[in-house]
Amino acid sequence: MRTGINLRLTALSLLSAAFFSARAQSTTIPAAPSKLLEYDKIVNAMAVVKARNISVPPEWAIMQRQLIDVMEQGAPYYLKRFTRPDGTIYGKGPYDDVYEMFYNWPELYAISGNGFLYETAVKEYNAITRSNTAYSNDSIDYFHQLYKEYPRNDDFFHISEGLTAFYNLALGDPSLPENIQRARRFAGLYLNEDPEAQNFDEKHHIIKSIFTGSKGPLTSSDATYNLRYGHASLYPIIPNLEPGWPDAPERKKQIQDLYDQMVTRTDVPVNLAATGLMANAYLYTGEEKYKQWVLNYVDAWMKRITDNGGLLPDNIGQTGKVGEYRNGQWWGGLYGWYGRYGLMMMFSQLSVAMESAYLLSGDPKYLDLLRSQITSLMQRGKTTKEGQLLVPFRYKKEGWFSYRPMMIQDLAHLWHASMDKGDWEKIEVLMKGNKYHPLWDEGIWGTNTLNEGDNKVWEPAEPFDWSKEISNGDRTFGSAEHARLMYYAGKNPDWPVESLKADYKEVVRRMNFMQNDPRDVSKINGDDLYPNNPVITKALIQTTMGTPQTIYNGGLLRATLRYFDAEKQEPGLPKDVAALVEGLEADRTVVNLVNLNVIESRRVILQAGAFGEHTFTTFSYEQEKEDEGSNPKKGAVKVDVNNPHFVVELPPGASIKLDIGMRRFVNKPSYAFPWHRGKVAIK
Repeated sequence: MRTGINLRLTALSLLSAAFFSARAQSTTIPAAPSKLLEYDKIVNAMAVVKARNISVPPEWAIMQRQLIDVMEQGAPYYLKRFTRPDGTIYGKGPYDDVYEMFYNWPELYAISGNGFLYETAVKEYNAITRSNTAYSNDSIDYFHQLYKEYPRNDDFFHISEGLTAFYNLALGDPSLPENIQRARRFAGLYLNEDPEAQNFDEKHHIIKSIFTGSKGPLTSSDATYNLRYGHASLYPIIPNLEPGWPDAPERKKQIQDLYDQMVTRTDVPVNLAATGLMANAYLYTGEEKYKQWVLNYVDAWMKRITDNGGLLPDNIGQTGKVGEYRNGQWWGGLYGWYGRYGLMMMFSQLSVAMESAYLLSGDPKYLDLLRSQITSLMQRGKTTKEGQLLVPFRYKKEGWFSYRPMMIQDLAHLWHASMDKGDWEKIEVLMKGNKYHPLWDEGIWGTNTLNEGDNKVWEPAEPFDWSKEISNGDRTFGSAEHARLMYYAGKNPDWPVESLKADYKEVVRRMNFMQNDPRDVSKINGDDLYPNNPVITKALIQTTMGTPQTIYNGGLLRATLRYFDAEKQEPGLPKDVAALVEGLEADRTVVNLVNLNVIESRRVILQAGAFGEHTFTTFSYEQEKEDEGSNPKKGAVKVDVNNPHFVVELPPGASIKLDIGMRRFVNKPSYAFPWHRGKVAIK
């Protein structure tokens, strides 16, 4: 059978010219149904390529669609087991854990899931918010941790776990008025727009406390827990905190007062997660004040890093000074360099802040927020006799300690943002130096952190295979990107299938667990709720969008490519269509699209970036053509696009591999769908 591809390139009309504007102009999302009257005109102004290559679908494409199907089957079962008809949950749990029960359902819908997933996610978010909100000034209790639909006072690491569910709702429908209002109101808590919540000092560019929220910044918080479990230090004011101090009332009060001065009333790196909250409001509204807040706050932290000799300080006083209550000491703050989990927590929020600032500004200088700290740790690393690279995770009065294998998650996010050769070389250093089980293969936080003093010395276990998909809790938390990076290094051709299989296996495990779980759901608490979630989006995000998994604690979706169903006017790949991003470079992306339906055609809109922040320059493909003797000959066809969108038509059973040119971070980003964009900013 002869195969070929016919191309139809629709010339840009006057409508298309009006479709674009300068970067500074705003992008608005109409608070109206997504099916617009001008939809056909907008789509018809896009370049269109029609595929005619008919062949047996590859295994990854079949596995991708099967994974989506099995999650669509499992979702209603999970919902019925854990929720009441009004959406409220059985059992108990802190607000962040309860939000996590459905946090990634909108992501699956935005990839290619059915409408039930999104409708349920909206219903559950509203029900959880309603049932956890205190509608008065009552004192906080287990069920009313929210006030004005937002956490009263909490640290941003946990606030962000709940906010991830809220951010993801925009992926399914960015025009819901209630969520637009929430985005403004939540961000306004850190713009001091709410008289009850003056959380930010605009003069010194600090968030005023480690605990903030809809009731404003706390000036006192629990010293006993955080000092006992090694989340913060009182050094150098108290060099050695004596055992048993919580049991002596007078001493406990002294320590509490000192803790509130040294720890509670400081700004800390984990607060950088607030940049995601502001970026979310900007993506909804396009209002400059949210963007400027992000850039000003990140600039302030980057200056502190520079002034501190290149190291991120972890405690900032009320006048913006590093170590203001520690005689200038840069370490010891909550969830900071001394903290048991500090490095994981700080780096997650550095990644969120880096991605938010770069997304909104297009300025690559913001990549150094995270890059500088990764470089710093690698420079302080040491190599064992077995050839294992270890870097210090913690700092105390004696200096750096807790040497462990370097984390890959944040470096993967850095490289995805930068596509820089130097950042890829750092990944190659880890490929050579991480020869044995890394931290996350021993549990999500690692065995060393279970020891309060963290005195254990790393010892090599069995060799670690970078090409092997990790099948434990990482399917949810996304801490491992090893196998995907090996694929893009050209050394792991089986990764797409193996990754999808790993998620499929975990979905089946969770379904079997629920079906055989004898527990009374009304008595299930906290973290035991969300691990049953049968929706796992790791492999789908990675394969279809060419991106690392979303940062679990308050990250926004990152994507090289995003898809929309051109016929149904919905987000996501059309039903029966599979996509694999096969190649990633700074100005080039290769994607393979397959229509597994042998009866019906599909039309898919490709978008450059998660929020249209990139622009397609060209796309090319291989086409078979006839010479003068009617013999088929292959030839490359290249088409100019210069647009953040184009359309691919996939007849029954057809596939196409596209080599796409791209300019990155040149457009004003927006949650707006392609047919929402009355104005799309192009630099």
